[in-house]
Amino acid sequence: MALDCKKYYLMRCSSNFSKFCAYLHGHPEASSRFIRGLSTLPLCAITSQKLRRYGYTLVILAFLFCLPPTTGFTNQLFPLYPEIKNNVRFWEKIYSIYSLNDAVIHDSDDLSRIYEIVHLLDSELPASRRINRETQQRTRDNYSKILKKISHSKKAATAEERRIAAFFKGSQRFKDMAKAADNVRSQTGQKERFLEGIIRSRSYMKKMKEIFRSYKLPQDLAYLPHVESSFNAKAYSKFGAAGIWQFTRGTGKQYLKINYSLDERLDPISATRAAAQYLKNSYRLLNNWPLAITSYNYGTSGTLRAVKAKGSYEKIFSGYDKGHFKFASKNFYSEFLAALKIAKQLENRAKLKQQHTPSVRYLKLPGYIHIDRIENHFRLSRTEIKKLNPALRNPVFAGEKLIPKGYSLRLPDSEKINRSSNSIPSSFYADTQKLSIFHKVKKGETVGSIAKQHGISIKSLSKANNLDQYSTIYIRQKLRLPTFSAPSSPGQEVSKIKRENNKFIQKQLKDGNLPLLAANKKNKPSAKQDVYIPQRNPDAYSVFRTLKKDKKVYGHITVQPEESLGLYAQWLGSTTDKIRKINNAKLLTEIEPGKKVLLPFENLSVAQFEEKRLDYLREIEEDFFTAYAVVGQKPYKVNNGDTFWDLCYNRFDIPMWLLERYNSSLNLSKLKSSQELMIPILKAI
Repeated sequence: MALDCKKYYLMRCSSNFSKFCAYLHGHPEASSRFIRGLSTLPLCAITSQKLRRYGYTLVILAFLFCLPPTTGFTNQLFPLYPEIKNNVRFWEKIYSIYSLNDAVIHDSDDLSRIYEIVHLLDSELPASRRINRETQQRTRDNYSKILKKISHSKKAATAEERRIAAFFKGSQRFKDMAKAADNVRSQTGQKERFLEGIIRSRSYMKKMKEIFRSYKLPQDLAYLPHVESSFNAKAYSKFGAAGIWQFTRGTGKQYLKINYSLDERLDPISATRAAAQYLKNSYRLLNNWPLAITSYNYGTSGTLRAVKAKGSYEKIFSGYDKGHFKFASKNFYSEFLAALKIAKQLENRAKLKQQHTPSVRYLKLPGYIHIDRIENHFRLSRTEIKKLNPALRNPVFAGEKLIPKGYSLRLPDSEKINRSSNSIPSSFYADTQKLSIFHKVKKGETVGSIAKQHGISIKSLSKANNLDQYSTIYIRQKLRLPTFSAPSSPGQEVSKIKRENNKFIQKQLKDGNLPLLAANKKNKPSAKQDVYIPQRNPDAYSVFRTLKKDKKVYGHITVQPEESLGLYAQWLGSTTDKIRKINNAKLLTEIEPGKKVLLPFENLSVAQFEEKRLDYLREIEEDFFTAYAVVGQKPYKVNNGDTFWDLCYNRFDIPMWLLERYNSSLNLSKLKSSQELMIPILKAI
């Protein structure tokens, strides 16, 4: 409801006055907008004979000043609704009381029902992850079993059953127990991690608050990364969200530069500006901070649909369950309120460790430049440059890509650096980025033969392409060839490559692997199957059935996990509407993996499109495997109602592209009951 002071004045002699006061009590954001409106009134409203004219306004003002302390200005923007009090209290305990070795067994619908606190083994102990996972699963199953038993028999026979039954009241308690049996959940405490986040946040918080103020947004939004990442700038989720603000690639590309050489999601300051833009746009559409904050987790369009279905935040929280609006989205705003409160309490501790924040200056690069040039000119180590510039990706530091033109390079703020910044020779800069060079695998070729052919090491070739420990390759697979600085002595470089290759082969043999397998269509090693990571099918990422119409080139592709129409439009320099139009309105909704799509190749060639597509896939894979390792695999039999999305996000917590990799022969968009899938088991590195 867009309210302004003129409307308030019209209401001063109205019988609706009492209703208006009640409205302000129930809508804190309206109250805060009203106060801001009052601040524009002339001082004569209080000091002159015009007092009577503004009489009712002053009554309302007095009413607002009499509101309880808990509805101060911040809480008017971020209200604590009665419906979410239990949830906020729950997350406050998670952030401040329960440790990483505490598993809180609770009801996922009613967070006031905490059945038990299970004490876990320290994560550093051998096999602790597996034991802790099994302990939590066993405890959850036990409570589900008890709840089902009581709901069925309508009586609690043992002391333990009576304790559990006491959580449920009223005539519907047995029905509630039957429902609760399917809602038993485990939440690990975050006390230590949250405190670490407070310490890390001190390096960025002042600047982040300035950014939100510059966008005319509440500066307390700067505390949201405590929920997303505990202010871990290197945080990377299994589903591709990165940095302290946990932007996915799809959303991040709307506000940030994300490519094979640069990922601004990993720069806390750049990502904060992007988060401010996102939240500002969400608030403009939703006109309510609880909803706008929820949209940061659930998406703006999804939240708009929820508003259309239910109306208010309170009703969405209490009764909305469509689409992917599950536990995480439902609790996101409650987690923010809890994190905001606990963070401010911890910040006031005098003994809290302060992280040193170095002073920096920015150098906007007029062209593309090699990392070696920066390193030698400023006499800085690569480690120093990397620490100050977290957005630069590994290919830049490996010399495969140049630091992009227009990038604002962070450097130490010193007299020496300032002088050197003004004396960089123009010859150091290039006009274009280094192109990626690929090798298309032929039958019978091995990683060793390809490495020898191009004068590179097996290790660097395997690393550049995320090859598994067996260096498995396939016919028609495109391998990226790593490029480096020109060696000072070619003979020395050749000798170094030979030594590296010999070490690599010896290690493969020692580990019992099958080294340097010759490329063929289906070449899976038989040894160590439990940690074998299937390679991507090269044909799946190729353009097929190209055709020409009206002198324009078109081609079909098969949609792969993590891809979207927006991504295709961006790569092609086209629009999603145009792609939908040439597909004869078959793409009225978002696409899904396995679907065939016709694309227009007007602004770039098929080969250029395929290169962008493979680059995107490599970015996802490289980021993922720097944070997680596959430690095994297990079979799973599909149940009725299982979907590709639910299995990945709700049941096994694995990215879609990885599940598809282990089950590439199946159509995952059309799962069948009793169908057997292979599920990779992951471990955080």
